[in-house]
Amino acid sequence: MQREFFLNILFLVAINLLIKPFFIFGIDLEVQNRLPEGDYGLYFTLLNFTYLFQILNDFGIQNFNNRHVSQHPALLPKYFPNLLFIKFLLGIFYVGIALSAAWGLAGYGMRELPLLGILLLNQVLAQGILFLRSNISGLGHYRLDSVLSSLDKLLMLLSCGVLLWMMPPDSLSAETFALAQTLALGLTVLVVAMVLRRKADIRIRPSWLRNPRSGRPAMLALFRKSYPYALVILLMTAYTRLDAVLLERLLPDGRQHADVYAGAYRLLDAANMLGYLFATLLLPMFARMLRLGTDVRPLVSVGFRLIWVGSVTLAVVVFFARTELIQLMMPERASAYRSDTLGLLFWAFVPVCTIYIFSTLLTADERLRAMNRIFVAGIALDIALNLFLIPRYQALGAAAATLCTQTFVALGMMALCLRYFRLRPSAVGLVRTLAFAATVGAAGVFVSYETALSWPARSGLVFVVALAAALLFRQVDFRQLRALNMPKE
Repeated sequence: MQREFFLNILFLVAINLLIKPFFIFGIDLEVQNRLPEGDYGLYFTLLNFTYLFQILNDFGIQNFNNRHVSQHPALLPKYFPNLLFIKFLLGIFYVGIALSAAWGLAGYGMRELPLLGILLLNQVLAQGILFLRSNISGLGHYRLDSVLSSLDKLLMLLSCGVLLWMMPPDSLSAETFALAQTLALGLTVLVVAMVLRRKADIRIRPSWLRNPRSGRPAMLALFRKSYPYALVILLMTAYTRLDAVLLERLLPDGRQHADVYAGAYRLLDAANMLGYLFATLLLPMFARMLRLGTDVRPLVSVGFRLIWVGSVTLAVVVFFARTELIQLMMPERASAYRSDTLGLLFWAFVPVCTIYIFSTLLTADERLRAMNRIFVAGIALDIALNLFLIPRYQALGAAAATLCTQTFVALGMMALCLRYFRLRPSAVGLVRTLAFAATVGAAGVFVSYETALSWPARSGLVFVVALAAALLFRQVDFRQLRALNMPKE
C-alpha cells in the first residue's frame, strides 16, 4: 500500500500542479486586482461564512462513504441512492439556514445576500462532486479520482477565463465571477456522475421510496452513522474559517483588512492543496489497511516525512520571498502590511499539513470523539486569540491566531496517534526531522541576507539545499519505498 500511495501521490500532485495554480494565480488573483478594493474582501468573507454551515451541507457523508465503500465495496449500490437523496435534502436545508443566519444574525443585507446565495449554491455543487468522487476512490480507482480532482478547476479556468477576456475591467463584479464558477461546478457534477455510472451498477432512486415504511428507519440509521463525521467537519471548519469573518466584523474598515488577509490566504490555500491531496488519498488506504489488520505505521511514516519535506521547504521559501511575491501578485496594492501578513500566515502551512496526515488516520479508525475534543479546544483558542489580536494588529493578528491554533491542533492530533496506534518515533528519527528543518531554515537565512541573488535564484537554491538535506537526513528513503508492498484482499 505504501508503494501505491507514493506513486499515486506523485501522479496526484503532478495533475493538480498543472491546473490548480493557474486558476488561483491566473484567474482568482486577476479578479481581486480588477475588483475595487474591499469588494474581494467581501467575497472572501462571505465564502468563509458559507463554510461555517458545512455540517448541514455534508453531515459527514463524504468521509463516512469513503471509509465504508473502501472497506465494503459491495455495499455501494445499497448506500449510494439513499445517501444521494440525503445530500439533496441537506443542500436545500443548508442554503436556507445559512441565508437566514446571514440576514438575522450576521446583519448582512441585500448588497451581500445575492452573492452569498450564489456561493452557497457553489458549495452544494462542490460537495456533490466530493461525494461522487468518494465512491470512485472508495472502489480503489485512485488514479481516476486523481484526474477528476482537478476537473472543476480546469473548467473554471475556461469559464472564468472567458469571463475576464470578454468583460471590460470596470464591469466585472464578484457576482459574475461566482456565477462563472457555478457553471464549471455544474458541468463537473455531470461528468463525474457519468464516470461513476460506468464504474459501478448504481441507481438513483432511494430504497425507501420503493418501500415507504422502511424509509424513516433507514434514513435515521444513515444519519446516526454519519453524525460523528459531521461533527468533525463542523469543528474543523469553525476553527479554520472564523478568522476572516471575525476580521471583517470586528473592525470598522473590516472589508479592507479582509482583503489583505485574503491576498495572503490565497497562497496558503493554494499550498494546502498538497495536504488535502494526501488526505483524500490516504483515507481509503488507511481504512482498508485497518480492516485487513495491516500495520499502518510504515505508511504514516512515509506520508509524514514526505509532507514534512514539502511543507517546511515551501514555508521557508515563501517567508523569505514574501515581499517579492506580494509585489508580483498585487503590484498596485503591495505594501509591507500585506507581505508581513503573508510571511506570518504561511508558517501555518506546516502544522496544517501535519493535521492532514494524523487526522486522516484517526478518521479512518473512527477515533472521532477524541478528535472533536481537540477541535473544540482549538475553536476556543482561536476565538480568544482573534478577539485579542485583531483589534490591535488587524490582519497580522488574524494570521498569528491561525498559526497558534493550527500548531495546537497539530500537536493534539499527533498525541492522539501516539496513544492509539503506538507510534514511537526513534530519537534518531526525531533528530533527522528537526535537522532537516534547521538546515533548510539556515539556508533561507543565508541566501536572503548574505547574497545579492534575485528572489527566484534564492528560492531555487533553497529548494536544492532542501532536496540534498532530505536525502542526507533520510526524509526520503527510496530503498524503503522499494521494499514496501500493497496488502491484498
